[in-house]
Amino acid sequence: MASSSSLRDDFDPDVLRCVLVPDAGREHRPTHASSLLAWYTKPKRKDRIVELGCGTGIVSAYLAMNYDVEVHCIERNELLARLARETVKMNSLEGRMFVHHASCAQVRELFSAEQFDIVVSNPPHHLTGMPSPLKLRRETRSIDFNEAESFAEATAYLLRNRGKFVFVLSCEHLMFWLSEFVKRKLQPKRLIPIYGDPKRDAILTIIEGVKNGGIGLKLEPPIVLKRV
Repeated sequence: MASSSSLRDDFDPDVLRCVLVPDAGREHRPTHASSLLAWYTKPKRKDRIVELGCGTGIVSAYLAMNYDVEVHCIERNELLARLARETVKMNSLEGRMFVHHASCAQVRELFSAEQFDIVVSNPPHHLTGMPSPLKLRRETRSIDFNEAESFAEATAYLLRNRGKFVFVLSCEHLMFWLSEFVKRKLQPKRLIPIYGDPKRDAILTIIEGVKNGGIGLKLEPPIVLKRV
């Protein structure tokens, strides 16, 4: 494991505390992955952003609140899409944040191709199913491989040439995601491993890439969420 001096220490785990969101109950709560996605995505002024799988909209709301950008949110779950619209109202983001109840496979019905500067996503991390007695938790934490492919396909469709995508992904299926990105000319450019414990394997990765970008991947210093 890298020494403490080589760790990235600028991550703020409480970055989302400024955003008001409705309570979705114990089945769906913001996680470190949400905070990582919001923290790492640093759009330029007037960028158009789309979030795939926005949940209650906390990441999109953060971006809309802190940058002069327009954010569109895609959420397939009807309850979460409704709660995301409540997030818009609670944070007075009308005209800057727009929620669409749709799946990634339906984005072609909503937008013309290459309309966005940045695509962000914290997709479900379990691609082989995650047993849970809680229905909403099962639906938002797990998808099959075909549904996962639709995230990559939607990214390629929505993103302009040389546009940027940022995903927070589980390490378990990292090679699957990298393969799907490259297949669609979404070139990964930066990777940050995320550790929950410096003595254990990485649990998440942040991937930043460019549509039609050149080959060349930088492995950045890791982030440790819990130091021991």
